[in-house]
Amino acid sequence: MHINKLIAILYSFVVLIIFVSVVTYSVPIKAKYSDDCLVCHEDKDLTMEKNGKKISLYVNPSVYKASVHGGADCKDCHVGYNPEELPHNPKNSGVNCNECHDIKKNLSSAHNNVKCYTCHGAHNVVPAKEFAKSDNCFTCHNTKSVSSFKQSVHFRKNISCDKCHKSGHDVIKISKQESTRLCAQCHSKAFTEVNNGVHKQSSGKGKTPICVDCHGYHSINTNKLTIETQSCYKCHLNEKLFPGKEKGSADFVAGYEKSVHNSVRKNGIPAASCTDCHGDHLIKGSKDLQTKDGILESCLRCHEKAVNEFKMSKHGNNIEKSPGNPFECTDCHGEHGILAVKLDTKLSKLMQTDMCLECHKDGKFQSKYKPGTELHINDYLNSAHYKKLKEGNPNAASCTDCHGSHSMLNALDPNSPISPKNIASTCGQSNCHIKIYNEYKGSIHDVSIQTKEKSDAPSCVNCHGSHGLLKKDDQSNPLAKPNGIVQLCADCHASVRIIENNNLPKGIVSDFNNSFHGLALRGGSQDAADCGSCHGVHNIRPSSDPLSTIHDDNLPQTCGSCHPGATLATFKTPIHLVETAKENPLLKWIEIFYIFLIIATIGFMVLHNILDLIKKLRTKH
Repeated sequence: MHINKLIAILYSFVVLIIFVSVVTYSVPIKAKYSDDCLVCHEDKDLTMEKNGKKISLYVNPSVYKASVHGGADCKDCHVGYNPEELPHNPKNSGVNCNECHDIKKNLSSAHNNVKCYTCHGAHNVVPAKEFAKSDNCFTCHNTKSVSSFKQSVHFRKNISCDKCHKSGHDVIKISKQESTRLCAQCHSKAFTEVNNGVHKQSSGKGKTPICVDCHGYHSINTNKLTIETQSCYKCHLNEKLFPGKEKGSADFVAGYEKSVHNSVRKNGIPAASCTDCHGDHLIKGSKDLQTKDGILESCLRCHEKAVNEFKMSKHGNNIEKSPGNPFECTDCHGEHGILAVKLDTKLSKLMQTDMCLECHKDGKFQSKYKPGTELHINDYLNSAHYKKLKEGNPNAASCTDCHGSHSMLNALDPNSPISPKNIASTCGQSNCHIKIYNEYKGSIHDVSIQTKEKSDAPSCVNCHGSHGLLKKDDQSNPLAKPNGIVQLCADCHASVRIIENNNLPKGIVSDFNNSFHGLALRGGSQDAADCGSCHGVHNIRPSSDPLSTIHDDNLPQTCGSCHPGATLATFKTPIHLVETAKENPLLKWIEIFYIFLIIATIGFMVLHNILDLIKKLRTKH
C-alpha cells in the first residue's frame, strides 16, 4: 500500500517537471522571435518603398504588447515571411484573420471589401468594447458631411455610428427613404406628427420632406437657426417651387428676413423662428393657423399679455360673433414681415392710423354697428389730430393713443380708455393735453362724472367732438366763435331733462340771451363776454368754490379782464338774470309809461296821416 502511494507521488513529480520544462522552454522562444522582429521594427525611421511611395515599417513595442494581440507572435499573423530575405514576403500574401477568427462576411455590407486592419488596426488592436466607442470611422470617412456628426446632438448623447449603420461587419448604407424608418425607431412621436402635418398632406408623391431634409444626415440640426437657414429656407425661398407674390410664395416668406422676429436675437437665435409659429413636426399651414384660435394660440406663447387683452377687446370678441371672418393678430401686424411697432419707421403713427382706417371707413361697418358710426370715423381725416400726424408731429393722437392697441373696448365699458370716466385722462396723457387735463380735474363737470353712476355732465368729446376734433382757431369749428360757445353750453343748460336730473337753475340761458352780453353777441359782437369768459373753459366750478372764477373774491379779477377797475360792489345784482317788474315796482311804472308813450306816439302819427290825407283829397276836388 505504501509502495503504491510512493509510485503515485513520483509520477506526479515527473509530470510537473515535464510541464515546467515545456512552459519554460516555449516562452523564451516566443518572446525571442518577437524580440528579433522588433530589433529592426522598433526603429521609427525604418521604411520601404512600394509603388513609388515610402511606407513606414515602424512598430511601437509598448503599444503592440498592450494590444489584444500582445500575447501572439509576429509569425502568427505574418505567415510565409522569411526574416533572412528582404523583403521578407515578396509575394505579399497578406494577413488572413480567418485563421484565428471565424468571420462570417456579409456580402451586402458596405465594408465587404475593407481589410480588417483598416478598422481594427494592425499592431494596436483594441478590445471590441473599446473599439465600438472609438471614432475610428472618421479615419476613412473624413468628409465635411460626416465630420459634422461631431457637432450633432447624437454625438453629444454618445450615439455612435453603428446605431444607424450597424456594426463593423454588417455596416450598411442608408438611402434617403430608409433614413426615415431608422429615425422613427427612436422618434416615433415626431414621425407620427410629420405624417399628420401640412408637409405630408400638401406635397406630391416623392416630394414630401423627410427627417434628413430638415435635420441633415450627420449634423442632426436641432438649433432653430440652423434648421431655418438650412431647411425651411431651402424650399420656401425657392421661387420655382413657390412662384408669384401672393400668400405662401417665396417672396411672401422672404418678408421674415427683415421682420422683428428674425432681427431681434438672443445668443444668435431669432426671437421667433418658423417652428415657433408653425410647429416643428406637426407643421401647421396658413389654414390651420387661421382657425378660430390658431393664430392666437401661436402668438400667445410669447405675447401673453397682448393676446389676453386682445381676447377681451371688441376685435377679439368678434371671433366668437363671427368665426368665419375673425379679427386676428396678423390682420394688423402681418404674417411673415412683422415689424417692431416702436422701432420701425415703417410703422409710424400715421401708418398705424391709415391701417385702422382701411377697415373703419366708407360705411363698411354700417350694417353691423350703430348706424352713422362710420361718418364720425371719416371725420377723423379732417381732424386736427390727423393733420398733425401728416405734418410729422409724433405727439399727435392716433387711433391707438385713444382706443388702445390691443384692448379696444366699447365706450360704455368702464375699463375702456374712452369711457366717460376715463376719456379725460386719456386725452391728458403725457405729450398730449396734460395741462388742460390738470385744469379739468376737480371741475364741476369732472366731479359729476367721477361720482355719479350715470352722469350727463360733459367730458372732452362732448364739447370738442370725438373723431372730427378741430383746432380752436379753425373757422369751421363752432367753438371758434362766441355764439358757438353759448350754443354749446345751452345744449345742456337749456335741456329740461338735464336741468331736472342735476337740479340746475332754470332759465339762465334765455336770461343770458336777453342780457347785455347776450344781446351784444346776438348782434354780432366778437368781443362781448360768452360763457367761458366768466366761468372758465375747462376749470368750471360752482360759485361757492374758492377756486371758481365767479367766486365773490375772484369776480373783480374775472370781470376786470374786460372792465378795468371793476369792484365787487359792482356785481351785487344778479348777472344772468334780468330784473322783472315783480321784483322792482319802479320797473312796472316805467314799463307802463313806455307802453303809453309808444301807443300815443304811434296813434298821433296815424291820426296825423289820416287828417293830412283828408285835406289833400278836399284840395284836389
